[in-house]
Amino acid sequence: MSEDCDVLIVGGGPAGLAAGEAAARQGVRTLILERQHEIGYPIHTSGGSWVSDMQALKIPPALYHPINKVVFVSPQREVPLHYQPAVACVVDVRGLYQHLASRAIAAGALLRVRHTVEQTLLEEGRVCGVTAKNQVGERVSMRSTVTIDASGFSRHVGVRTEMGKAFHRYGFGAEYDMYAPNYPQDELYLIMGSRFAPRGYAWAFPRGNGRVRLGVGVLHPDCDEDARAYLDSIVRDVPQLTDKFKDASPIEFHTGLFPSEGPLERFTRDGLLLAGDAGGHGSTLVGRGDSLCYLVRSNGREREQPKPSKPGISQQLSWKRFDKKWRARFGRDMDISYMINKRIANYSRRTVGRCA
Repeated sequence: MSEDCDVLIVGGGPAGLAAGEAAARQGVRTLILERQHEIGYPIHTSGGSWVSDMQALKIPPALYHPINKVVFVSPQREVPLHYQPAVACVVDVRGLYQHLASRAIAAGALLRVRHTVEQTLLEEGRVCGVTAKNQVGERVSMRSTVTIDASGFSRHVGVRTEMGKAFHRYGFGAEYDMYAPNYPQDELYLIMGSRFAPRGYAWAFPRGNGRVRLGVGVLHPDCDEDARAYLDSIVRDVPQLTDKFKDASPIEFHTGLFPSEGPLERFTRDGLLLAGDAGGHGSTLVGRGDSLCYLVRSNGREREQPKPSKPGISQQLSWKRFDKKWRARFGRDMDISYMINKRIANYSRRTVGRCA
């Protein structure tokens, strides 16, 4: 079996879905492959974001929960910050991803779930599609003018085409999605200190209707600790949270990996573009990249996707232009984020207490 398209996107996360919408709105045949059974599952992110991003991207208010109070907690100090109106928010991850999927489909993109990429198709050094196994186990060849690897941390296409090695340094996060009837839904906590999150931080993110995401993230190989082992101790041993989590219980359990090496040296080669975590596009300061992924949009202001065309010098130049413009827009912030990430990872518990 075979299926041809102009733009083939591997991965149905925020980067892939946003790219799919942008490409489809240009009138080109766009196909998005997602290896899971549904969009937005399993959840691999805590959903922390910014209200301004959600508004700029025209995300329905029902899909994010505004936060008015952010509290930083270290072993010796507590620093509350109040915001009116709210600045931060926590998104409904599954709902948001499926909303982005519906926008891509409405724009004209085709979406295929339960399609697992197996091989990358190459012709004279140019990426020209992939082979995949579909939902009934059949192998399908999908040829394209442009392939976008938005497969996240695994980087299925990028690794196989020598666009950088597999990520070595990464954040490993684990969290409970809890029903917590006594937790104030307008307070977000960020907790630092080696007792609760060695070489990382912990969080409590309320998302409305009594639900709270309680998580821990640590950096590997900076340390070899398992984030999952610290979850229960946060509720028990952080005095600011003990009463707030009274009578609470987990409803879901999530884990996720996040690349913490900064952007790759290059994001493009002939026929291939890396987007989102696959290109190291997320901020290593806060351990998330969703907002940057959403910026591949269809309104033209943020769109820098190369238009499909026959292989040649003009298209090769467009790939180089994408790299250059991305770094001009985000490169400085990414470099600063990575520098701070490495410094924070080396702080001792005593140092964190002084600096908080």
